[in-house]
Amino acid sequence: MVKRVCAPVAGLVSLAVLPAWTSAQVFSQPVCSHPGENRTEIAGVPVVVDEHGEMHGGCMKALMAKRQAAAGGIVHEDAGMDYLDALQDTDCVHNNLDIEIVPSTRNISGSNTMTLLSRVDGLTQFTFRLRSQYVISSVVLNGVTTIPGSAITSTGTYGRIVNLDRAYNTGEQFTVRVNYSGIAQSVGLGSISFTTINNQTFVGSLSEPYFAASWWPCKDGDFGQSGDNSDKATLEIAITAPDNLVSVANGTLQGVDTRTGARKRYRWRATTPMATYLVCFGSHPYRQYDYTYTYPGGTMPFVIYISPGSDTANNRGVWARSLDMLAAFRQPFGEYPFVSEKYGIYQFSFGGGMEHQTMTGMGGGFGESITAHELGHQWWGDDVTCKTWNDIWLNEGFATYSEAIWEERKPGSSGLPALHAAMAARRPSNVSPTVYVYNTGNVNTIFSYNNSYQKGAWVVHMLRKYMGNDANFFGMLAAYRAAYSGSGATTEDFENVVSGYLGRDTSSFFRAWVYGGGAPSYAFGRQAAIIDGTPALRLSLRQTQATTSGDNGVFPMPIDVRLDTQGGGSSTVTLWNDARTEHYVIPLSAAFSEMNLDEFNWILNTGKTQETYVAGPAKIFRTTPAPGATTPIGQAPSQIRVAFSEGVTVTPSSFQLTGPGGAVPFTLSYDPATFVATLATGTLPGGDYSLRVLDTITTIASGQTLDGEVVGTTLPSGEGQAGGTGVIAFRVEAACAADFNGDGQPDFFDYLDFASAFAAEDPSADFNDDGQVDFFDYLDFSQAFAAGC
Repeated sequence: MVKRVCAPVAGLVSLAVLPAWTSAQVFSQPVCSHPGENRTEIAGVPVVVDEHGEMHGGCMKALMAKRQAAAGGIVHEDAGMDYLDALQDTDCVHNNLDIEIVPSTRNISGSNTMTLLSRVDGLTQFTFRLRSQYVISSVVLNGVTTIPGSAITSTGTYGRIVNLDRAYNTGEQFTVRVNYSGIAQSVGLGSISFTTINNQTFVGSLSEPYFAASWWPCKDGDFGQSGDNSDKATLEIAITAPDNLVSVANGTLQGVDTRTGARKRYRWRATTPMATYLVCFGSHPYRQYDYTYTYPGGTMPFVIYISPGSDTANNRGVWARSLDMLAAFRQPFGEYPFVSEKYGIYQFSFGGGMEHQTMTGMGGGFGESITAHELGHQWWGDDVTCKTWNDIWLNEGFATYSEAIWEERKPGSSGLPALHAAMAARRPSNVSPTVYVYNTGNVNTIFSYNNSYQKGAWVVHMLRKYMGNDANFFGMLAAYRAAYSGSGATTEDFENVVSGYLGRDTSSFFRAWVYGGGAPSYAFGRQAAIIDGTPALRLSLRQTQATTSGDNGVFPMPIDVRLDTQGGGSSTVTLWNDARTEHYVIPLSAAFSEMNLDEFNWILNTGKTQETYVAGPAKIFRTTPAPGATTPIGQAPSQIRVAFSEGVTVTPSSFQLTGPGGAVPFTLSYDPATFVATLATGTLPGGDYSLRVLDTITTIASGQTLDGEVVGTTLPSGEGQAGGTGVIAFRVEAACAADFNGDGQPDFFDYLDFASAFAAEDPSADFNDDGQVDFFDYLDFSQAFAAGC
């Protein structure tokens, strides 16, 4: 859910596009912002107006909360109540909601029949929620047993407890029909509105997060509790209203019934289960526009319901861009989750947008970004829903990142430059708070645009970089959706998907960027060098943010470094940075000229400062043989050469060399001018070898021990910090038995040379090494020659 309105960039934001309750007195003048943006405040809430003239973020939701705070705040009406056990005891399978609305009196009456499944043995009670001003006339169990409303126990402002007709065991199903009526009262962020749009009647809902029960009886969690949005149900919803109103809701329209008394009844059905807070309706004299979304294998209706006073080609055109967005999101996210039903947009009275499943509510403005945001929610929020309100960033951060994905992939886009520009426009103004919501009792905290939306989107953006490439990132999203489609996920669930997909522990990333606050600031020093005849750059990198932020003061991320060389060459390397201080050595193709750290700002950071290079631990820069090398026949080495990145102190005990026969003796020499150690071994026989370069080696400049870890066959060695033995494995191919003359090529001349030696009874013809030249030597050589090498 995002709350934003469309307004001009220049000067003050136009008051005409704000909700009716917003007064001119709450505005202040725009203040400095990023290029292409204006920043202003409404009631003390920061608002960003981007280059498209759109307000960014949850500002309208925060505005609503500010307004309500001035009038006494969002009251925790059920203080101390906790329905978690009741939530876990049952699974709501289906809701059949049939209501009538009377705009003139604000009255709602009707019923909801809940189909429920017991998750426990011996279930004798069912707890549902319906605000206390509504009168329950009766509750009907299984369509048979009628319980008078007076027998329903009330607990707090919302809790209603019904005693069941018998005890139900795990897996048993039953129905509870609640017949009710009462005068609606809007609570929360505007849960049920009886108002006008363009001076014409509007009645509609916006239940998120806790307030569905302010207009219909349902199974839901209490205010301030984490809740469980994974309990989803299919839906039938019928709305009876004055016949001048068109009533829209989730799913697909089943029919319109003409009723007595100038009324009409609109019947809708959603076949894909949804969370309680996503159930919606809107009644207004809408104009309807029908479109068709064509996808591989079929078509789906896309419908716009717009207020007559807002019905312009431009406004419809912005919403109709959803057709392009559906196609653009299909590749990275998968097909639209509810393609068997529809996608619709309807205008409602709230000053922003709300991602009701299959039917987005829009109000206050007509903007491309908010249209992309709410559509993105259909994947991230509706199909896969944050299981608890602690995890709201899984909804809002992903939907905000969907805005940037649209900028990257929309027709005519520049691609990655557009993505990075979009993320720069969505940079949080305060990086200190956490993305994870620890206090679900504060609605402002849940829907903090800075934290849940902007910083949450940056976590998704950085995760894309963290995973190495787009194939990994979007593949992981597919795995996440496959695991939790039609359900709900926690941050821990999402983290487990990421770790499982990558095959490594990613908990430090989530501890730093989601559960922890802050963001990194970087200080770097560089030193150009010639190492073993190769141009190189020594780089020191420090994270200088407070040690109380991140994961014990550290924010792990891969970080790009663009390196320019003399003569105009340029290349980019990606370094792994997961400690407060790390050192790197980077070979170059030519002499170093300049560098740029995180050129495209993949990482949310608070600054990058150059400082004097500080010497770090030496690394293994190059070896001969190289890691993983195989020496050809006839070229067996007689020495091993190890070039370090800088001066070190070494002794023979700093190295261990083993081969097919065990430990291999060597003589060590070291050249302090070139940082090269040479291990003279004599010609090595064929076989597999392992050279261990021990981290007892000391770096002269810094006094630190060797940073020697070798990953695969990649050099220079190291993971950025002192300590770590390097292991260099290589192979020497054994001499070929048929290569009698030792020229590296077994051929006809080897046969002639052996025959000559055999005829002369030369000791070299003793092929089987039994001390005599005889027929068996000739036979053995002939067999070896026939076998080849």
